[in-house]
Amino acid sequence: MRLSELKTGQTASIVNINTLDPVMRKKLLNLGFLPRAKVQLLRTAPLGDPLAIRCANSAIALRKSIAKQIIVEC
Repeated sequence: MRLSELKTGQTASIVNINTLDPVMRKKLLNLGFLPRAKVQLLRTAPLGDPLAIRCANSAIALRKSIAKQIIVEC
């Protein structure tokens, strides 16, 4: 399942972020997007992009195109 496919309020664990480009992957790793980390979809913008995601006690906005590249499991 992709991170972009979560429903609002749903929680999942990160499985893989290796499909991201190296610069973005490094930024997300520094923010706590590690394998097995819990992520939660807080809300979606009215037009569907960006997504508000909570990971490691911080909330960030991610573009849907980036969230589609992050593999999670419920």
